Amino acid sequence: MDDEDNDYELERQKTIAQNRLLLDSLGLDPSGASKIPGSKAITPSKAKSASTTNPASKKRKTAPSAAHDEGPRRRSGRIAGLEADSETLKVKLEEEEKEREVLRVLSRKEREKVMRVGEMVEEPKEGEMDSLEKYLSSISLLTNPRKYPTNENSAKEAYADSDTIPSEVTRLKAAFRNMELKANAKVTNDRVFSMAVHPEKTKTLVLVGDKSGQLGIWDALGAPEENVKSEDDTNDAQDEEHEGRVWRIQAHARSAITAMKVDPVDGSGLFTSSYDCSLRHLSFSTLQSTELFAFQDDNMLVTHFDLLPNGQEAWIADRNGGLTHCDFREDKRGRERRRWIVQEEGRAAKLGGLSVNPLMPHLVITAGNDQHLRLWDVRCLSSISQSNKPESVPLKTETNGNGDGPETHLTGETEYEEVAKYMSSKKGAGLLRGSWQHGKSCSSAYWDPWGRRVLTTSYDDKLRVFDLKPSSLLLPQPLPSSQFTPSKQIPHNCQTGRWLTILRAQWSLNMDYMPHFTVGNMKRSLDVVCASGEKIVQLWNEVVTAVPAVTASHPSIVDHVVGGNTSGRIQLWGSGSA
Repeated sequence: MDDEDNDYELERQKTIAQNRLLLDSLGLDPSGASKIPGSKAITPSKAKSASTTNPASKKRKTAPSAAHDEGPRRRSGRIAGLEADSETLKVKLEEEEKEREVLRVLSRKEREKVMRVGEMVEEPKEGEMDSLEKYLSSISLLTNPRKYPTNENSAKEAYADSDTIPSEVTRLKAAFRNMELKANAKVTNDRVFSMAVHPEKTKTLVLVGDKSGQLGIWDALGAPEENVKSEDDTNDAQDEEHEGRVWRIQAHARSAITAMKVDPVDGSGLFTSSYDCSLRHLSFSTLQSTELFAFQDDNMLVTHFDLLPNGQEAWIADRNGGLTHCDFREDKRGRERRRWIVQEEGRAAKLGGLSVNPLMPHLVITAGNDQHLRLWDVRCLSSISQSNKPESVPLKTETNGNGDGPETHLTGETEYEEVAKYMSSKKGAGLLRGSWQHGKSCSSAYWDPWGRRVLTTSYDDKLRVFDLKPSSLLLPQPLPSSQFTPSKQIPHNCQTGRWLTILRAQWSLNMDYMPHFTVGNMKRSLDVVCASGEKIVQLWNEVVTAVPAVTASHPSIVDHVVGGNTSGRIQLWGSGSA
């Protein structure tokens, strides 16, 4: 054995001895059995890793939403000595998949139908609940109705007059001059999935839904929380520091919050949908979260929803190609919660986007995995006979204190065959008013606040704007193909992959300026683009280290825009002159 081999063997023996001493100091047996009652075994490799860890780096506090058991881990069949094509391996993989599916269903278990805000905060800090309830109550006292267009609005008033567009673009650019990062805070514990900004002018209240059903409430420009730490607190200080004030509640079961809308009537509440198959309303005045609608089938998955201007009705899209109308007024006996399947079953059936026309609420657009943008006249749907009618359930109008409330499941359903048969008939010719096929899956579609333009996002790396004249929308027959085609196609990288939330270009609800929208950029910036296709501003800062995949705008403060990323961190941008 040469000198090099001797040196290596001596070093190896020295390492083994160090590991053995470390295991003894921890009360562990080198064989893997612990000498401490109730403790788990630790391998030498793990012990060595722990010994070389920098003492200055502190373990981060485990997020409440991530504390649940994630279920069985995938185990290597090769290490277990199983052949790749053996029946034993196939059975093993099937059993593991069944276990994971059971846990997925359990994690989507519906919450109680009526819950107090205090019941939705996990491990609240001292005084946190009081401050949250006080804050939400103060918001409910401020009237913030959403502004809607009327048929009397002229093309110039709706910024649809081609002669005035150049000057309006210049005016919009002036509003976004000298933009800077105003605030940057971790608002949710998991990946941001949806976001909305409350319309109150005196505040920048950002509402954030994450992948695990958590709702983050961020008073972005408010006074920050005073965080007094004890001397023995070893938590990473950065995890607990916020710009502004942050509260977190478990608004849904541990499934992504897919969409959210502030109450359009007065801004006194928040509507949210989730992959837990439910639609809920959080009242800022009563401090209660109420289930308004829920699928009994856990595989339906509510992908998106939108409200009618009255704030009492919603249209809901799901992964199986269904459109559901939900009327949740408590004073209406036998409230309708009826579903129509408008796309054929299969992978392409999923409706990823849905939007109600604010000028003509009977016109609803959907974005589908089958690449199509479709325009529906939903008034026609009520003429189609029901395929399935569940047994009627007595309507409950009062809660009994155990979380029970009004019945929220479907009252009727119509299969795709019935819908297709109706569309092919003379009477049903006006149901599908228009259709346009993208190059790949159409991931989102939204009406602009004037009800004259449609904005779509697609995996074919294009953002598209469709200009539609209200006069043509008033006619009951389908639109000519020449009138239902994009007026602008804007190249944009939409390849988010598996770990980023899908990009969805979102219109600003501000009606004092030319229609414009925000969209995340894969170059870690946030883009603001006007309806004519011209980029207004591209927002970037070196402290933003991840793609702001989810974006939103303040409905009342034109230059306040926000972006959220995979870590739950939100950035607020505003004009330096504001």
